Amino acid sequence: MAYVNKTKYPPIAVVYTKGAGFKHYLKVFTNLPCPDRIISPRSTQLVENAVITEIGIGKIFVEKYKKKYKL
Repeated sequence: MAYVNKTKYPPIAVVYTKGAGFKHYLKVFTNLPCPDRIISPRSTQLVENAVITEIGIGKIFVEKYKKKYKL
């Protein structure tokens, strides 16, 4: 049986704003298997008072969000 590297997860792209701001930020997580840790209210993965605008799993979403939000 072949060894499967379990530390390679698909990238999770998160677009968020700080509070009620207008500027969007993009953060990419490659060390998480699913976005549950990011979405939870007690999460320390994003800054405090971050409002998640969009979230996507895969490399395509990183490129798509960069183009859409001009990041």
